[in-house]
Amino acid sequence: MTEPARILIVDDDRDTLELLRELMAKEGHQVRAVSSADAALESMSQEEPSLVISDIQMPGMDGLALLAETRKRHPEALVILLTAYGSLATAVEGIKAGAFDYLSKPFLLEEIRLLVRRALEHRRVLNENKALREQLQLRQPAQLDLILGKSAAMVGVYKLIARVAETDATVLILGESGTGKELVARAIHAHSPRRGKPFVAVDCGTLAESLLETELFGHERGAFTGAVGLRKGLLEQAHQGTCFLDEIADISPALQSKLLRVLQEREIRRVGGSASIEVDVRILAATNKDLQQLVEQDKFREDLFYRLNVVTITLPPLRDRPEDIPVLAQHFLQRYGDTGTKRVLSIAPEALTLMSRYAWPGNVRELEHTIRRAIVLAPHSMILPEDLPTTIQHSSAASSESTGSAQPTLEQLEREHILRVLDASKGDQDAAARALGIHRKTLLRKLRQYGRA
Repeated sequence: MTEPARILIVDDDRDTLELLRELMAKEGHQVRAVSSADAALESMSQEEPSLVISDIQMPGMDGLALLAETRKRHPEALVILLTAYGSLATAVEGIKAGAFDYLSKPFLLEEIRLLVRRALEHRRVLNENKALREQLQLRQPAQLDLILGKSAAMVGVYKLIARVAETDATVLILGESGTGKELVARAIHAHSPRRGKPFVAVDCGTLAESLLETELFGHERGAFTGAVGLRKGLLEQAHQGTCFLDEIADISPALQSKLLRVLQEREIRRVGGSASIEVDVRILAATNKDLQQLVEQDKFREDLFYRLNVVTITLPPLRDRPEDIPVLAQHFLQRYGDTGTKRVLSIAPEALTLMSRYAWPGNVRELEHTIRRAIVLAPHSMILPEDLPTTIQHSSAASSESTGSAQPTLEQLEREHILRVLDASKGDQDAAARALGIHRKTLLRKLRQYGRA
């Protein structure tokens, strides 16, 4: 059962209005029911609603116009749209305009009940996330300045960071290149009891095996040609702090074995040395590869995988959270907009539209570089579409032509269906997996992608 909320119902059909009013009242919510958009706006001026349930087709101002006005007046209020016409194009238009979800009439009572519960849970999580980010930024704002976004997946990431930061658990951070895996690692360290101790990072994918071993474990004097003195490795330098191992999937079997010993025994042995040295270090690891698949292919030690995979944080690619693109773009504009010789203050809506349609294979890192490039090239104080790379302009145009009325992708439909079934199963993953006809591990992997696990 969700916490009681202020729900505003808007529908010109008296029977639907009364049905929804009674249903929401039985759920324990404070309900106002009105028959027009004008009456709804009058109600909003007296009290801010938590959730608005509105019909789309109404005399005078329709549901889409009411949605726009609601978002302008009360940005935190969620809106669910109802339509008797089952128009997918209209519904998608509403979702793109900021509606939480839509439901076609006639609907089952259980459908609207579950959808309202999911909307209110989403609002609760967003409020928790807002408070959490304010708390974290008070402690060390620089560590979270690039981990931005209001999407559900990013809300899940924020919650996981908060939960694991105070522990000493090993964390495996998954995500495509450019999604910000090191930023997450730094945020975890910055808000952990080890925050005053060293944070050291090493890219395991850029060094040869011998160099990586020396980098991690250090060496004794005379261990090899050129070893003219003793050198402490990064694991030793990170004593009582945190060591972040990026691209962990690329280390050799021999190094995997040595790293496993570090995790099990909490000790290292320098290259060329015989003495064991105790180290107290928290390991955070990251990769853009499927470690589970590498384990099945005998390319990665299963015991090391489970040692690293105590807690998993999966960062969604930018293409799966387009609602975060304007937030990130504005952040980078504020960071780089003042070049010393000129100031770029804003981004044209047309340019934001192009960026929101682009797939961003390089993720947040590519977006950052794009904004910096546009700032350099922009002749005025506003970034215009022509200031963006041609790949973004052409790709966005092609996407717009091919999608026509912007129908949802198969991936989006799959996500929506899985979450609906999970909600209908009241969060029971075993029951949801059976209903979907998939293995529970497959469902769990999907939920991690959606930020719901």
